[in-house]
Amino acid sequence: MRSYKEILSFLIIREQLLLAWKIMFFIVCGSLVFGSLTLMRINIQTVDFLGIVIAHGAEPSGAGREAYLIVKLDNGESVRVRVAGWFDFRPGQRALVREITTNFLGLKKYEFKDYLDQPRGG
Repeated sequence: MRSYKEILSFLIIREQLLLAWKIMFFIVCGSLVFGSLTLMRINIQTVDFLGIVIAHGAEPSGAGREAYLIVKLDNGESVRVRVAGWFDFRPGQRALVREITTNFLGLKKYEFKDYLDQPRGG
């Protein structure tokens, strides 16, 4: 038969483990509530810019290769623009670029929208 001290130490350890689980549960719930409140306050702002296509390239990604263009905007800034799907590379042509900005960490992304000029030749 177990002694009284063994049973008492077992019960104390069990109670401490239960308390640790309760504390962890409240920490996780609090972080989920805080995270959801933070995500609700994110503003996404889009602005369209005009620029001239300078170069193109592709980078390996998880699902293949991700195409991009280098566009010199009218304000003088050169940006790397993500291209979704197939595109026709026309260097020197004017293009419409959309800048997507969030207030969460100040992230900026650029997406290619369309060429402004008529297609070459044909």
